[in-house]
Amino acid sequence: MKHLMRIFALAIALMTGLTAGAQEAELTARAPEAELTTRAQDILPPDSVMQPAPLHLPELNSLGQMRPISRWPMYYGMTGFHNWQLHQGMNLSLGASVFAGFGKHAPSGAGFAQSGSGMYAWPLTDKLSLAAGVYFLNANWGGMNLRDVGLSAVLGYRFNERWEGYVYGQKSLMRTKVPWYFYDAQELGDRIGAAIRYNFSPAFSVQLSVEERR
Repeated sequence: MKHLMRIFALAIALMTGLTAGAQEAELTARAPEAELTTRAQDILPPDSVMQPAPLHLPELNSLGQMRPISRWPMYYGMTGFHNWQLHQGMNLSLGASVFAGFGKHAPSGAGFAQSGSGMYAWPLTDKLSLAAGVYFLNANWGGMNLRDVGLSAVLGYRFNERWEGYVYGQKSLMRTKVPWYFYDAQELGDRIGAAIRYNFSPAFSVQLSVEERR
């Protein structure tokens, strides 16, 4: 019986030694692979990481529309001072305002307006970008009401560091009658146009626009 117990203990010792030796061999075999992977990561240049393409779009108003060539005081009264620079992906804008007019023919009392827009912007190529979305505007002043809902889109192309070009359009889905004192309040109705911009510096540029309105 003692002889069998010695044989059993010897077998367990041999099996334990073989298992430990196999684990050590496996770790030894995997060590060069891990070292090789680490060296490969160190060798890869930083530029090999994929970066999103930049957007080349103009600044829009709070409704996601191309900014007007000329501006009047009522333009700011309804939607405020705005330079909306879109980022890649979904952009949302919501606003509310209170305004008043002074003068002989100005409507009496205060006016109230609510506006909003959702624009989705994405780069098509390294130089070409597109933004499209919807907008709404509701305003009431002096007993007159203005409502508009529409679609807006702009396509931008960057030729080089100095020159940029844009094609833009918007489509009103309501076509409501616009009171005369709201004519210059916002970029209402249907528009289609094109613009070209020359950048003297990041802070100064000149832009020429041509458009048709209905």
